[in-house]
Amino acid sequence: MISLPIQDQFDGSNKVQELRDAIGKTFSDNYSSTGNSKLLEVSKDGTYCVIQECKSEYSDKAPKSRKFRRPSWLIWNGMFY
Repeated sequence: MISLPIQDQFDGSNKVQELRDAIGKTFSDNYSSTGNSKLLEVSKDGTYCVIQECKSEYSDKAPKSRKFRRPSWLIWNGMFY
């Protein structure tokens, strides 16, 4: 997958900024053990994000307390696609 900063340059979109504006929001995350994560940080260059699993209203499973680093395109797809 092409990184978001390169996509933004290529097609004129502003996906990295969309992610930065969404810091603190939760989203459906298929890679999370609870199915939900919270966006904590977007890297300076926009290539990766830091997320943390959070409790889901649909599951009794406890979220893992550690933070995860994921590619920004993957998080953008989870939040906006």
